[in-house]
Amino acid sequence: MNCSPVPSVRTAFGACLLAGTLLLPALMHAQLDRSQPPVPGPPPVVHLGEHSSFLLANGMRVIVVENHKLPLVSVQVRIDIPPIAQGELTGYVDLVGDLLATGTAKRSKAEIDEQVDRLGATLFAASDGLYANGLKKNLPALMDIVQEVITTPTFTDAEFDKAVTRFRSGIQQRKEDPDSIAEAVGRAATFGRNHPYGEVASERTLNNITAAHVRAFYSHFFQPEKAYLVFVGDITEKEARKLAKNAFGDWTPAKPSITVDEQGREVSDHLGTLRYVGEPSTAKGLRRVVFVDRPGSAQSVIRVTYPLNLEPRDTRAMAAQVMNTILGGGVFNARLMQNLREDKAWTYGAYSSIDPDRYNASFTASVSVRNNVTDSAIVEILAELDRMRTDGVTPEELELAKNYMAGSFARSLEDPRTVARFALNTYLNGLAPGHYASYLDRLAAITAADVQAAAQAFLLPDNAVLFVVGDKREVYRDLIPLSNDANNPVQELTVDGEPWQEVLIPVADRTPEKVVADHLDAIGGRAAVAKLTDVCLVMATEVGGGPATLTQWFGSGGRFRSEWKVGDTVVREEICDGARAMRRTADGEEELFDIDLADLRFNGTPVPEYDLTPHVERMYLSGLTVRDAVNLYKLTLFTDHGTSVEDYYHVETGLKV
Repeated sequence: MNCSPVPSVRTAFGACLLAGTLLLPALMHAQLDRSQPPVPGPPPVVHLGEHSSFLLANGMRVIVVENHKLPLVSVQVRIDIPPIAQGELTGYVDLVGDLLATGTAKRSKAEIDEQVDRLGATLFAASDGLYANGLKKNLPALMDIVQEVITTPTFTDAEFDKAVTRFRSGIQQRKEDPDSIAEAVGRAATFGRNHPYGEVASERTLNNITAAHVRAFYSHFFQPEKAYLVFVGDITEKEARKLAKNAFGDWTPAKPSITVDEQGREVSDHLGTLRYVGEPSTAKGLRRVVFVDRPGSAQSVIRVTYPLNLEPRDTRAMAAQVMNTILGGGVFNARLMQNLREDKAWTYGAYSSIDPDRYNASFTASVSVRNNVTDSAIVEILAELDRMRTDGVTPEELELAKNYMAGSFARSLEDPRTVARFALNTYLNGLAPGHYASYLDRLAAITAADVQAAAQAFLLPDNAVLFVVGDKREVYRDLIPLSNDANNPVQELTVDGEPWQEVLIPVADRTPEKVVADHLDAIGGRAAVAKLTDVCLVMATEVGGGPATLTQWFGSGGRFRSEWKVGDTVVREEICDGARAMRRTADGEEELFDIDLADLRFNGTPVPEYDLTPHVERMYLSGLTVRDAVNLYKLTLFTDHGTSVEDYYHVETGLKV
C-alpha cells in the first residue's frame, strides 16, 4: 500500500508558484534584449470629442464642450487680438493682463479674490481674456464675476502703480537669470527689436507707460465681435446659451476713437499709430552671432534661431512637426539629444521647436553648455540641421516620431479642454473643419521624403541667428569664426535687448590720422609696407573641437582671395580680380555687387591703412576704451559706399587689435 501523503491543493499551488518564481528571471532574460529599444506599438485609435457652437447677437462666439463625469465647469473668455508693436511703451500689453481682474465697477480686487475663494473657484486673467473654473452649482455666481471682469474693469491708478512695481521687480529678476534673459532677448534676436514678437520690456519703457495706455488698449480690443466664450465640463448647450446670454448678451461697449492716417494705418488717441505684423519676417542674410554678456556665468545659454513664414493651416506644417520631433522635439532619441548629451556629454538636454503661427512662426534649437564647448555645441547644432537637410531620416526615426506624436495627441484628448482648444484654434487660425479629426490620418501619411522637403524648407543654418548668453571673456572670441557676416560678425545686446554701448573716454591729444600713422610705424613704416606685393596671411583657430583656418592672399591691382576652412572642408571662399568678385558657399556661387563688392575691395589689401583715400570718406576717433584690461583707441571709418568700419589700436604699441 502506498502510504505517501497526497499533496494538498495549497501545497501543489505553492510548489508551482515557487518553480515559476525560480524560472522567472531566466525567462525574462531570455525574452528581453535590453540593448535594443522596444519596438513601437501601433498608433492608437482615438475618437475626437464633439463640441457645439453659436453666436450671440453682438457677435460673440460661444463654444460648448460637454463632459459630465465630474460636477465641474471651466469658463474661458478669449479676445482675438493681433500682435501690435508697443515701441517706447513696451510692457503695457502685459500690464493689461495684470490689471484686468484688479477691480470692476461693482467690486474691488479684494472683493473679487474673496468671492472667488468662497466659491471654491479659480480665476486667472491675461491680456487677451481670462480663465476660470469651479463647481457647477456655483457657476451662475462665478459667471457674474467673469462678466464684470471682462466688461467693466476699472484699471485704477492705485492698482496700476502696484502692477508697475511688480513688473519692475520681474525685470530685475530677469536680469539675474540667464534662461530668462535668453527667453526675452532671444525673441529680439529672432524677430528684431521692432517686431511685436521681439520687443523687450525694460525699466526705461516701463517709465513711459500710464494707466491711460492700459485703458486705451482695453477699449480698442475688448469688443464682443472679437471675443470667444468657451464652456467645458458638466454643462449642456441649453444651459450654456442661458448663461452666455445673461452674462454677455447685452455687452455692447462704445467703439474706440480711431482715426486713419494717410497710409491707412489706425491711430489711437492714447496709443498712437497701431503697428501690426505685416508680411511675416523670414530668415535672410548671412548667418550672424548675437551675444549678451553675463560676467561670471559658468555656462552659455545657446539659441540657434530665426523667423519663418509657416501658418498652422499650411499643408507642410505636419511634416515640419515630424521633422522637428526627430531633430529635437521631445523624444529622447532625437538627434540633438543623442549628439550633445549622449555622445558629447556636454549638456543635460538639447531641444528644438518649430512653432507654426498665423502671424509669424519661428524655429529654435536650444541648449546650455559649459563655456569651453560653447562654439563646439553651436557647430554640432548647425551640423545636425545640415544633416537633416541633406541625408533625410531613417524609417526607424520616422516611425518612432509618428508614434510619439500619435500617442501625445491621443493622451491630450483625455482632457475635455483639449477638444475646446481644438475648436477655438479652428476658428482663430482659419483651419478646415476636420483639421483635428483628420490628424492621425494626415500624420500616418507623412513620408521620409515629406520630412526632408520640410527640412530643406524650414531648416536654414546659413541664415540663422546664433544667440548666446554667456561670459564674454570666456567665449566671445570663439564665436567670431561662426559668423558669416564679415562687417558685423558679433552683435552685442544688453540684458534688455538694446544695442550694447561700450564706454568711451574722449581723447583730446590724438587725431585719427595720428592713430593710423602710429600703426604704420609699429608694423615697420610706410616705406616697408609699400614694398609689399604678394602677401599670404594664415589665421588658425578651433571650431567644434577641430582645426579651422582663414587664409587670405593679397596681390597687386586689387587681386584678393580668402578661404575659410573647417577641417578639410572649404566653407566659404571669396575671390576678387580687382574689378569683379564672387563668393562661393555650400549654397553655390554668386557674384558680388554694390556694397558687397565695395566692402571686399576695401578688405582686399593686407594693410588698408596704407592708403585709405580711395575707400574712406572720413575718419572719426570715437574715443578710448578698455578691453581685457588693455587701453585701446577706437577708430571709426566711414566708407564712400555708405558703410562704416570700427577698428581698435593698442594705445602703447600702436598695433591693430
